[in-house]
Amino acid sequence: MKSFADGRFVVEKKIGQGGQGIVYLAKDTQLNRHVAIKVLHSQPVNAVNEAQVVSRLQHPNVVTLFDAFAEHGHPCLVFEFVEGQTLAERLKQAGPLTPVAAVKLVISILEGVFAAHQIGVVHRDIKPQNIIIDHDGRARIMDFGVATSRGLVSDGLTGTVGYMAPEVIANMPIGTQADVFACGILLYQLLTGKMTTEGDSVYTILHQTANEPATPPSQLNSAIDAQLDHLVLVALLKNPQERYADAGAMRAALAGWLELSGANSTESLESQSKNSTLDFLLRRMRHSADFPSLSQTISAINKLSDVESEKLQNLSGVILQDFSLTNKLLKMVNSASYGQFGGSISTISRAIVILGFDTVRNLAITLLLFEHMQNKGQAERLREAVLQGFFCGVLSRELGVKGGWKDVEEALICGMFQQMGRLLTLYYFHEESIEIGKRQEQTQETEAIAAQAVLGISYRELGVSVVQSWNFPERIVTSMRELPTIVRAPQSQGERLRVFGNLAADLLPIVSMNASGAQQALQKIIQRYAAALPWKDRAYHDLLTDAAKNYLSYLSILGIDTRGSAFAKGLLSIAGLKEAPSMVSMVDKDSLQDARLAASIPPEQVENANPAAMLAAGVQDITNTLVGEFKLNDLLRMILETMFRSVGFDRVLFCTRDVKLGGMSARFGFGENIDQIIPKFHFKLEPVSDVFQLVMAKQADVFVEDINADSIAQRIPNWYRELVPAQTLIVFPLTIDKKPIGLFYGDKQKAHELVIPHDQLNLLKTLRNQAILAVRHKQSGG
Repeated sequence: MKSFADGRFVVEKKIGQGGQGIVYLAKDTQLNRHVAIKVLHSQPVNAVNEAQVVSRLQHPNVVTLFDAFAEHGHPCLVFEFVEGQTLAERLKQAGPLTPVAAVKLVISILEGVFAAHQIGVVHRDIKPQNIIIDHDGRARIMDFGVATSRGLVSDGLTGTVGYMAPEVIANMPIGTQADVFACGILLYQLLTGKMTTEGDSVYTILHQTANEPATPPSQLNSAIDAQLDHLVLVALLKNPQERYADAGAMRAALAGWLELSGANSTESLESQSKNSTLDFLLRRMRHSADFPSLSQTISAINKLSDVESEKLQNLSGVILQDFSLTNKLLKMVNSASYGQFGGSISTISRAIVILGFDTVRNLAITLLLFEHMQNKGQAERLREAVLQGFFCGVLSRELGVKGGWKDVEEALICGMFQQMGRLLTLYYFHEESIEIGKRQEQTQETEAIAAQAVLGISYRELGVSVVQSWNFPERIVTSMRELPTIVRAPQSQGERLRVFGNLAADLLPIVSMNASGAQQALQKIIQRYAAALPWKDRAYHDLLTDAAKNYLSYLSILGIDTRGSAFAKGLLSIAGLKEAPSMVSMVDKDSLQDARLAASIPPEQVENANPAAMLAAGVQDITNTLVGEFKLNDLLRMILETMFRSVGFDRVLFCTRDVKLGGMSARFGFGENIDQIIPKFHFKLEPVSDVFQLVMAKQADVFVEDINADSIAQRIPNWYRELVPAQTLIVFPLTIDKKPIGLFYGDKQKAHELVIPHDQLNLLKTLRNQAILAVRHKQSGG
């Protein structure tokens, strides 16, 4: 039996063959799923490297590229296997489409092409044979595996004759306009049933494409109006600079025609009504006291740079601005669910290093939303909804864990977001939520139907719109959309998250049902999801039990009182518990030492805590980090964060030697306005006159309680007074072999506001010494 990749992919049958290679249906024996493998006989082996870029492309209108490898000198591309009918087959059976249907179909294709253009990828071979219509009726673009980066010159003619742009024929650099041209040909074909060029030979077709203008499609189909005629012909202009700039521009132009044409007027009016309602609801939320700040924080987290060197600094900086969020997140990462990582974690920076950027980011957003929603003193219905929403997320996460999914915190968000529209309504639209409840009682409708009638849009539409405005990736937005009646096996990351989220939402009502009702509901769910998750009754019962136990433990960690909650009572029954677990029963008693507890105390409460214990926990964190592999900047940020949270500085920052300046320059830090301060916080080492220069020259720690005191005022440089609004500061220099290499700095706004006892001062010096040890380790090649 034929196989690939040392037997991982076992071929079941050949499903296609073309000029570029052969396509096989194969079974991935590692992940137990069907895939399509395309063996490219016409492409060089380095096409595997080009495919790595395309593998980042995740979009509902694109068939996902899972993997790429070389086999016997030929590139092999592993695609998601999508059942359906190609657009070429549909055209052959049914002929051309109506103008409205054709434009709608091409708009959906342009969505996928534009997603590729946004990451600098050009498809190069858009044609009906490379578009498949799946069982949900959605157009999916295939063969992105032979795409290329824009701006490259193709080696010979690449693509399909009749769909190649003139610049491709002329062997000019390939840009996004080449795909625009192919999409224009595709639209022309859907409208007229014909190609723009015809001939007896390849040369004739290529010559016509490069030199002869296309016949307006309206001459072949009288249903096409002048405006649509124009839009199609713009996509087919010979000069690429005169076409639409990319697929997004063409999509916008066609969407404008669709709106202005009056096509499907009933649908258009309904859509306008929904948009108007949505705009009204969003405006009301934006004018509330707390929604703008919540949105700003979530958007800031989602917009964080993906540059590896900036990830830790940016995410930890955003989280540390919210003291309560910092507190709860550290409690969570020190819980039993994350105990496999070993040891306590006392800083957000170390949590990111150990658990990963994406895990901490997703967990932070989940906690932020949960805390925000459950803090409002409103009706019992809201409280129950918040508890249900969070459990839906935990249930989705547990599905990810039991399904072997690696990004389980993303599954947590996708599950919680299933309830987002309902939560937003209960939280921000109290009167409407009461009206929804009344309508349910009067009509016996489901809550979802009643909400649609009262709000004018569904809970899902409201939730999706808000989540999109928060800059969440498309796969998370897609996960919020309802699945079809019969759920198929997920073939991509986005589809898997969608299954987890929807299944969690379907399982949620079972918590509040009696035994017989719950069993009947569960059987329907098992049947519906059989293709996606072939589990038996026992597996689902174990899922609900484990999720309930974990959830109740989370609530205990976060200090959420569940007394009086009917929903929590149902979870206790599922978990087989008589009462919610306490903090002591949740985690190992040995972990509840002062240092561990102190690690979760926010800075504004530090005066009531034990700063020395927090510093000691930080020292232990650094020690644990030093004995393994570490990045120097990550470790330095852990030290800074420990200083910031334990002693209660307003700002902390770290400076390093700047050779060009001949002095010290700030690199990173935490605290108020730190991003504005860091670029301007620098000084020369010579001459030795101000306090910073003296610190480095004498290699001495300095604590200034009042910068305006007579004994020190003359030593405070003007640049510092103008830049930093602080009257108390402390500086710890880093020197190796009597050479200054950096410094740690901390401050407080008011004079004499900072009191550092001897034991805390010694621990701060220990942190500084650990930094020197880390630098020496790296200098020695460690």
